[in-house]
Amino acid sequence: MSNTEEQQSDEIKELASKWSRARRIEFIDFRLCVDGKINRADLVDFFGISIPQSSLDLSYYKSLVKQANPPRENLQYDNSKKGYLRTDDFKPIFPSLCNSDVILNDLYNVARDKLSTSENFFGYTPDVGIATLEPPKRIIDDKSLINIIDAIRGKMAVHIVYKSLDGEKDDDYLIAPHSFAFDGIRWHMRAYCFTKHNFRDYVLSRVKKADVPKIVAPSDRFPDPVGNGFKEVGTSAFDDVDWNTNILLKLKANPNLDEKARRAIELDYGLPKDGVLDHPVKRALLIYALNSLKLGKQFASLDDKLRQLVLVNEDEVEAAVNELTNK
Repeated sequence: MSNTEEQQSDEIKELASKWSRARRIEFIDFRLCVDGKINRADLVDFFGISIPQSSLDLSYYKSLVKQANPPRENLQYDNSKKGYLRTDDFKPIFPSLCNSDVILNDLYNVARDKLSTSENFFGYTPDVGIATLEPPKRIIDDKSLINIIDAIRGKMAVHIVYKSLDGEKDDDYLIAPHSFAFDGIRWHMRAYCFTKHNFRDYVLSRVKKADVPKIVAPSDRFPDPVGNGFKEVGTSAFDDVDWNTNILLKLKANPNLDEKARRAIELDYGLPKDGVLDHPVKRALLIYALNSLKLGKQFASLDDKLRQLVLVNEDEVEAAVNELTNK
């Protein structure tokens, strides 16, 4: 992208940040929650509005908390600090935006320089250190992604050129995509493959090209490998049994750790003493989930401190893994 295009993009983002009063009320709520204070200048500087408009927004916010259940103050003007301070009875009116998950996720994105100016509501930002490596950026072709989304929305078939790990040449497939999946590092699409005659995962960064979809995805008809004649199967999301079936991972703190360590891990996951965490996972994503959490027999040789959680129902889960790998 050229400098001119980047400048135009930044200008568009700045305009987009000057949204409705609802957005400004969210900003007030967040600042009070995280910073403990708000004043008119904060609104003027962030949204580019007038001082009278900022006063109206603060008055409107005060009226909302008075009408809330339960009614409360939330903020009180402090003459010495020339601004509003968070009161002891503060409770956000947008709890979905003012909670630990959102706050920590935003802090992480600030530290990674991934939170745009128009989304960064922080006044004061604590210093954040990142101990993990940033996953390598995977290049996904923009046009191909749009064509795939069009195919999913229209339940259409699309031709792709794909680079597999074990193939010397690029592979050509006709597929019927129906969903996306993220394994913590890579984006995949879930699709029926008319060449392989089954549902499969495709890493989006390995899709070198996806054509414009032109036909509604038909059912697949092919010679029956276990009998005479032909077999006909559906190719829609509804027909993808592994995608629509959940496997329940029953997790608990690793019993090989000492009791203090087990209690700490249970606190991390909100579990009672010796409690079990039920974590449903799509069968189609089971192997990704096990690798991410270091679960299963393939991780049995790891040091116990690296395996904080273990499977209570390991035999059941391993049986499902074997079924998936043998397809």
